[in-house]
Order: sequence, then structure tokens, then C-alpha cells
Amino acid sequence: MKKRRDRVGQETIVVRNPRETARKREQGTSSRFWKAIRVSLFSLGSLGVLGGAAGAGYVASLLKGLPKVNAATFVNNSAASVVYDRNGRLIGRFTGDGDRQPITSISQVSPYLVNAFVAAEDKTFFTNIGINPLSMARALVQDLAGHSIESGASTITQQTVKLAVFPEQQRTMRRKIQEIALAIEVNHVLTKDEILTDYMNWVYMGRMGTDTVYGVKRASEILFGKNPKDLNLPEAAFLAALPNNPSYFSPYEFPEHTLQRQHYILDQMLADKLIRHAEYEQAYHYDVLKHIHPAPESGLPAHPYLMLDEIKPRVIQALVQAGVYENAVQAESALPVAGLKIYTTIDLTKQNEVEQVLSNDALFAGTDKTYRLANGKTATDLYEAGFTLIDNQTGGILAIGGGRNYLKDAIDHADIPRQPGSSIKPLLDYGPAIDRGLITAGTVLYDAPTLFPGSGGEPAYEPHDDEPDFAGLLSARQALYESRNVPAIDILAELTPQVGFSYLSQMGLGTKAKTLDGEPTIVADDENHLASAIGGLDNGATVEQMTSAYTTLANQGVWHESYMISQIEDNTGRVLYQADPETHQVFSPATAYIVTDMLHDVLYHAGGTATMIGAHFPGQYISGKTGTTDSLGDGWFIGYTQQYTAGIWMGYNNHELISPGAEYNLKFTLWNDIMTPILAASLTKHPWPKPANVVTKAVSSTSGLLPTPLSTAHGEITTEPFVQGTEPTQYDDVDVEVKYVVIRGKKYLATTHTPPSEVRTGVFIKLPATRILDWEHKIRGGMTDDTPYLAPTAPDPRGGTVLDAAVYRLS
Repeated sequence: MKKRRDRVGQETIVVRNPRETARKREQGTSSRFWKAIRVSLFSLGSLGVLGGAAGAGYVASLLKGLPKVNAATFVNNSAASVVYDRNGRLIGRFTGDGDRQPITSISQVSPYLVNAFVAAEDKTFFTNIGINPLSMARALVQDLAGHSIESGASTITQQTVKLAVFPEQQRTMRRKIQEIALAIEVNHVLTKDEILTDYMNWVYMGRMGTDTVYGVKRASEILFGKNPKDLNLPEAAFLAALPNNPSYFSPYEFPEHTLQRQHYILDQMLADKLIRHAEYEQAYHYDVLKHIHPAPESGLPAHPYLMLDEIKPRVIQALVQAGVYENAVQAESALPVAGLKIYTTIDLTKQNEVEQVLSNDALFAGTDKTYRLANGKTATDLYEAGFTLIDNQTGGILAIGGGRNYLKDAIDHADIPRQPGSSIKPLLDYGPAIDRGLITAGTVLYDAPTLFPGSGGEPAYEPHDDEPDFAGLLSARQALYESRNVPAIDILAELTPQVGFSYLSQMGLGTKAKTLDGEPTIVADDENHLASAIGGLDNGATVEQMTSAYTTLANQGVWHESYMISQIEDNTGRVLYQADPETHQVFSPATAYIVTDMLHDVLYHAGGTATMIGAHFPGQYISGKTGTTDSLGDGWFIGYTQQYTAGIWMGYNNHELISPGAEYNLKFTLWNDIMTPILAASLTKHPWPKPANVVTKAVSSTSGLLPTPLSTAHGEITTEPFVQGTEPTQYDDVDVEVKYVVIRGKKYLATTHTPPSEVRTGVFIKLPATRILDWEHKIRGGMTDDTPYLAPTAPDPRGGTVLDAAVYRLS
């Protein structure tokens, strides 16, 4: 027997067989339903709510194929969206059913909660016909006037239909009219109590810790540790605040937002006379935040960093971009109920290998650090890692490593901006400079004390290497594999940051680049600082962004935009989204080959900074670059073969410094351990394909010119690749034979007045000032490793004509 409620403010409990009444009412309602449909929709058309759909014929056409609804429609709660890897293997599901504990009657919830939802979402719920024409008309006027809807137009009945019948929630006129029609039908098929029960089961309550929560029962248990029947007024209003925007009103991330919404609902309940003033005052001042329970830390899906921090936001973005959903809130709400099939570029075997290495606590033994909080207490900072593996030929992301343990540190370290240090050099400095013909692999750079005067109130900039010395003259190749800072800055100063950053922008590192959370990475101000040449960026870049950019070098200069979501289908197999990544020819194939050849020495030359990796993979064709920020705040290595590019970052969330030695070198150990099985299945014994316009020449390492018999006095003869037409044609003029004299321990050029018995002959270095990049900013007389070998420039103070200029003569 059903007992109707005279006033919703009274605590009258409705006792019913949940679906028996509904089944009875389904019979004999057809004529009443269609009459209501015609009257309601044609009335709405006259109000302008349906705009161009006002015509009866048009409305009728949109109602064709209208889904059938009955009581069972709302009992069958959802189909999970399923995620697959590139080979069709199951990665995981976005489910809500595991976190949904249905109620069977509104008698199982507090009357306060019923009234809070009605006051917040649909004031006319108990009296309307399933829709509210006046609210819809008002929303239309607001939309036309200000292009935004300030007051809700959907009733609780419409929202229930939308959640249960249209989980994809496409924003189309056909879908909207069908939603209206079905809301009217549902209002005939089900009682108000049944509709409200279904709404409370289907409604999305947001993410709470590791749980994605649907329905008021599970939300009440998580938030307050209570059955929803036992909620008091402030708790009920607080819970009813969540569905309006579950992300913005998240009680764990933005409790102050939830509290503001709760106060609004209490105001509405008071205005609608659903509560007394005394109840309102008591609830308004009740410290509800004090009674919230901690968010759950269990129920994680398999591969939590991948599923929650990588795939989920990408899927939401793709669905909104494709116009399937109006906004991210709708898309996120639909994932556990829409039955989508999500196909990714992930290789589950490789993903498992990455996760296995990063979760091995034994590798990280003794690396955690303690730091002091502002309140004087201490906290522990994990030594963390972020990793990305990309297929060079497609840009598809094959695996990611977000961190060591999601329960201990839920930050996705593959997608946080950190300063890249020297790993930026091939992309911003050397690659563009070679591509523009400014330098070659054999060009001699001058690593020496350098000063850039300040301008516009900015202080002067005096860059230094990580090493305590300045190397003096060295080839671009050596400067890169030793990761010298000053030569890289000299290159960017001559190239200009604007040109360098124009290349970066074509590799996904432009000023519009952002993390998956929308946090900016590269910013326009980065172009204003020469420190950017060595990775001194305002925000930095993510591991995924840097790894993606490096695929350009591995792929003959072609950048394929990295992506993870390849295709999304609805539960009928209809394609909702298809990936269409960008492609740019950034560097010429010759430039990409030459830079790759130079970066091979980072791993395989004795002076390289990543010899631990070269030693682990002897004789293989792997190139890469390390990166370290000031005082060892960040550690990077990005390495690539012809097929794969793999990048790793290591550091601390709180920017504790990485200890030198084993802790700093751990990034190499992790990279080796991850890539060993991957490269074992894809041998890297074949040389990089050399473009036809790349030629090789033997050159002097101290001048970059053709060698002479003197060229081994202070350097060596090396063979370098050149873009045809850029190879040197002149001979070494840096290693020179000089006649000199020593007076009181100082060398002078011998002259005609120098006694013959005092004249000596030696091979010295003569600085090629006219060919040195950024010579104007070099500090004159600055000490380098070459200083003891520089040719004297002052003649014998006793006068006379210099006997021999500091040159080498071929004949």
C-alpha cells in the first residue's frame, strides 16, 4: 500500500514493492503518454525552447527510434568502459558498479537528503510532468543572452533518463528532444519515489581517493561512515552538493567549494520551507568538514598511473574534442556507464616490464629523504622516477612509468614539468644550429669564461660548466658528449633563442604545451633567457614531452605527435573518436643523422656522460643525452634506437638534491633494466641509415679543419660527418709552429734581436678568434685548459722584427 506525502518536509516514509506499481502503471498508459508528449513538446516549441524544432513534423521525425523505457531500464545499472592495448589485450575497465551500492527505496535514505536534492536540483520535482517548461525557457533565454546557462534546465527525471538511457550524453537536438519525451513517459511509468530512488542510484558523486563513486549510499559511507538513512541535515546538504560538478565540488580536493554549495542548498531549503530556521542555523554552523572520513586508499585498478592519470584524462579530452560530450564532467561521468571500447597504443608486455622495475623497492634502498614542513614537522620524500617509451615511426606511447607506488605517491611523474637540464641541448641548440648551417659536428667551440652584460635592469649572466674547469677549444661533438654548458649557450646566443624555440615548437614543445592536467610547461618567457640553452626553463617539460621530441632525431628528422588513445567506440561499435596525430619535418634527414651520430658518443665514448648505458649494451646503435639541473635537483636520460625512444626523469617532489654517485646513477640502472628485455626483442646492431648527402672527412679536433702534421700536438684527428658542401677545405691553422724566447719565465715571440742561442721552436695553439662563436662575450685572458699551450702574442721586449708568424706552412 502506498502512502503519499502531503508535504515533502514531513518525514513520511513510503513503503512499496519497488517495481510492482511501475509494472502495473506501464499498462494502459500509451494514449495518455503520447497525448502528453504532443501537448508538452508542441507547447515547448511555441515557447521557443526547442528553437528550430518547433514544427510538429520536425519534432515527430526526431522522435523516431525513441528508445523504450520501463522499470527494468533503471535497474540495469551501466556497462563499464573497457580499455585495450595495441594488441587487443585487456588493460582495465572504468567501472562504477563496484562502488555503487543501490538502494531499493527512498525509505533507505534520510528525508533531509531527499529534500536537499529537490531543493538543489529540481524544486518542482513532486509536481512537474517530468520536465519543467518554464526552467527550460529561462535556460534558453540565458543561453541566447549570455551564451551560458546560469540556472539548471533539467529536472531530476531528465537527469535520471540521461544517466540511464543516454550514458553518452551527446549534445544534439535529437538527443535532447528524446530525453524530454522519455522524461515525460518515465513520469507516467514510475512513481516520483521510484524516480528519485533511481536517480540516487545512478548519480555520479565524483572521485573519492582511489574510488570512482556512483550513488548516494556508497558516497555516504565513504564521506561520513554512515548509512544514508542516518545522515543529519548538514551532512545531507553536503552530500547533495556533489553531483552538480563532482570535480569542482570534490570534498577531498576542494572542500571549500563543497561547503559553499552546501550553504547554497541550505538557503534553498529554508526558502522552500523544507526546514525550520532553527534547523538552518544549526546546520549552517555545523563543522561538517571535521566529520569527513579519510578518502579510501584501496580499490585501485591495475596499472593505476596508466589508467587514472594517463588514459582517463586523454579519453575525456578526446570525447569532448570529438563533440560526444559537452564538457569534461559529462565525459568523466559516462566512463563507468557508457560501455565504451577504448583502444590504446600501449604494449601491455612492455608496460608490465616498466612497472616491475619501478616498483622494485630494493633498487631504491636508502634513497628516501626527510624534509621539514612549514609547521616544523618533518615528512618523507620518495626518490621518484617518471618514464615514457614511444614508437618512433608512429608517435604511439608504448608504456609509461608514473612512479614507484600509487598509494604512497599518486603523482604521475611522467607528466609533471621539471627543468630538463642538458637534455634540451640537442633539440634547442645543436640540432637547429646544424640544420641552419651555423655549425658542424667538427666545428670548434671555445669553452672559456664568458660574460653577458645585463640589460634593462637584469644582472649580468656568467655561465659555468658543471665541471670545475673550462676545456678551451673543443669540437661540437666533444662539447655535446661531455655536456659542456658554455658552448651550448654560445650556440644559442648566435642562433638566437627565437630560432631555437621555433624548432622546439615543431616537436610539441611550443608555448601552448601543457600537461594532461592543463599545467603549462614551455612558456613565452623562456625565449628571453640564454639559460634556456642548458635547460633553465621557467617551468620545464615533462618526460613524455621530451621523449616525444627526441623521436624526431630517431626518425630522420620527422616528428610524429605522441598519442596514447588510438580509437574509441560506443557499445554498438560506432567509432566516436579516431586519433589523427600531427606530423612535422623538423630537421633534415642529414641533420638528424649527424646529431644522432654525435649523441652515440654520449654512451660509447670514454668521456661521455652515459657510459653506464653504453657498457650495458656494448656494440649497439643507441644514442641519447643526459640532463642534470643545478646542484643535482633533477636527473634525466633520454635514449633512442631506430625503433624506440625511452626517456627517464628522476628526482624528488620537494626538490631535495640527488646524492652524487650511486643515487645519481640510478637513472642509468633503471633505464638499463627496463630496456634490456625490450631491446633483446629488437636488436640494435644495424647502423643508422646514412643519407646520401652526408659525407665524412678527417679533421683536426682543435680546429675543425683539414689536418696537418701538427694537428696531433694538442688534439687528435677525427672523422666527422658533414652535410655535403659544409665539409672543410682549409687546413688546420690552430696547431702552429712558433719560434719563441723565454725571458724571466715568460714566453715571447722571437725577433731579429733575439740572440740565436735563445731562440726555441715549439708547437702552440693559436686561438681562431674570427671563427669562435660568441667571441665578443669571452672574457679576455680567461683561464682554460688550453691556456698553458697558447702561442705567445707579444714580441721579444728587446725589439726587432718577429721571426716567424704563428702559422703552419704546407711547403
